Amino acid sequence: MNKRVRTLLRVSSKQQLHDDDIPVQRAEAEDYIAGRPEWTFDGEYIEKAISAYKNGIEDREVLKKIMADARAQKFDVLLTYMSDRIGRKEEYSSYVKALVSVGVEVWTIKEGQLKADEHMDALLNYLRFWQNEGESKKTGARVRDARREMVKAGKFVGGKAPYGYRLVPSGEISNHGRILKKPEIVETEAAVVRKIYDCAIQKGMGYARIAKALNEEGIPAVTTDTWKSATIASILKNPVYMGYYALNRRVNHGSFTRLDRKNWVYSREQIQELVIISQSDWEKAQEIREARKNVLNAAKANSKQMYEQQYKVPFSTVGKLSLLGLAYCGYCGKKLKNGSYCNHWTLKSTGEKKTSFVGRYVCPEKCPEHSCYSQTYLEGIVFQVIQEYLKNLTKLDIAEEIRKMQDARKAIEESELKSVQKEAQSLKRDIATLEEKIPGAIRGDYCFSAEKLAEMVRSREQKLVKLQKSENEIRKRLERTGIAHENMERLIHGVPNWNMEIENADIPSKQMLFSSIIDRMEVKEGDIKIRFKIRLEDFAGCDGMVSE
Repeated sequence: MNKRVRTLLRVSSKQQLHDDDIPVQRAEAEDYIAGRPEWTFDGEYIEKAISAYKNGIEDREVLKKIMADARAQKFDVLLTYMSDRIGRKEEYSSYVKALVSVGVEVWTIKEGQLKADEHMDALLNYLRFWQNEGESKKTGARVRDARREMVKAGKFVGGKAPYGYRLVPSGEISNHGRILKKPEIVETEAAVVRKIYDCAIQKGMGYARIAKALNEEGIPAVTTDTWKSATIASILKNPVYMGYYALNRRVNHGSFTRLDRKNWVYSREQIQELVIISQSDWEKAQEIREARKNVLNAAKANSKQMYEQQYKVPFSTVGKLSLLGLAYCGYCGKKLKNGSYCNHWTLKSTGEKKTSFVGRYVCPEKCPEHSCYSQTYLEGIVFQVIQEYLKNLTKLDIAEEIRKMQDARKAIEESELKSVQKEAQSLKRDIATLEEKIPGAIRGDYCFSAEKLAEMVRSREQKLVKLQKSENEIRKRLERTGIAHENMERLIHGVPNWNMEIENADIPSKQMLFSSIIDRMEVKEGDIKIRFKIRLEDFAGCDGMVSE
């Protein structure tokens, strides 16, 4: 009696397809069927670019179709290349058992028939698919490790070119015979990227305001008719613009979640041909973005204390007062608000209408001691104090203090890294030992069952994954040690130009400049106390609180 045979052909990625086909598996199946006279080819099921590890049975339409046809008795044998073509999880052993229960034989070219009649058959199938799952994890880990090493080595790992770049041949060929590409700067778009970072850093503009400004200037958008806030956010967060590739920027748990940038995997060295934005400017853009995010989170949590602690940059740079967000009433402690107004009048001689702006900082509690300060008075005094502060700052040399702080932090991180690596090596040895015992457990020569051993291996693999994540985080912290202190060096090195910048800057730019110098100021009548972010007394023994 001839048996009707249907084949299952599957590849898990598009790279494994050849002209949208799976010729190798098909040829192997044809040869296998030809060697069995009692078999007759009856058709094939094809599954292209579908992962049998990431997707369950209920997510794979081809498996549901096979089961429906099997129950309708449309074929007698299902043939595939290996059991991993059916699935790469333990649950697929039950799928094979279900096919056998409705009268379908399951065969693989490399492993023979997958039976399910005896208890030992079920156990072997369970172990077979458990091993497939392990191989998938190892393959996935190898792919992730390869991508990670490529990024660390400064290699482009594929995908679309970010805005500001185009893809050009790299001169290298992939293992699949494809020409590999790399990003190259498109200068017209790079100029727009620089403009976006300038708006964020120098003028303190948010995503929506930057998008609006670009649209008003008629600058062509990336993929849509107009610039969107999300596009601006993506550009401001991408480290490629400072010359570094990065992986592990987000995870998918049903929806994508962006990870903290300290957990990203970066290129070891800066790739000069990719640099559009300096590293210091990119870091500054992240500090501004993250500070505003913290403010929003604090506001949502309704935590005034947290709100004050996280308010490190102007949340908004709209308006004509340069010290909003930094100036507080010295009597009640509340933040001074904008109390400005406009005078309007008409010239009798010509009928021309005139307007003048009167800038004022006012206390929201209207403290009886003093509640209103003119813009000219307050900003004039503060500007003089800042000029004197900047003059003193140029005399300091804090390089040695920064180096000591960096060395101490580095020693702590290196010690933690060694501890994590030691524990990871111990787990790897445990896993190898347990896997060696599984064949003996199947034969009944070991005290633990195969299922128990599999559970023990799986538990240790989960711990190992967590340790590897911790190791990556520590490595990232080591690579980026010292960035927090670069702000001080950058400020000091830039001091000679600041007076001129302050004098010539527009209001949003002044707000950003002052926020990078001043932590807080308390204003009373005849008395202004300024707390600077870099306290001179920490380095030169002078007082960081200034009274006027």
